[in-house]
Amino acid sequence: MGQPLDQAGPIRQLGGNTPLYFMMLGRLEHMSINTNMRLIAEAIEQKDWDTVKQKAHNLKNACGYIGACRLHYACFFIEEAHH
Repeated sequence: MGQPLDQAGPIRQLGGNTPLYFMMLGRLEHMSINTNMRLIAEAIEQKDWDTVKQKAHNLKNACGYIGACRLHYACFFIEEAHH
């Protein structure tokens, strides 16, 4: 299925700026990925499907920026399941 993190694509999008990529990776993990994963879990427990969809969408976007392909696709399917 490939690597869980595709660094080459995002680094290419950043003009080859590897330090910038790793700075973004750290910030997105702390500020977006961890937060949205926690909020999705809480919303699932509460059966709040609108919030699950919204937070999955947010997490999908963050994963796209850093090349977290598997998590990106998982969020896509969560988001699509609640249309």
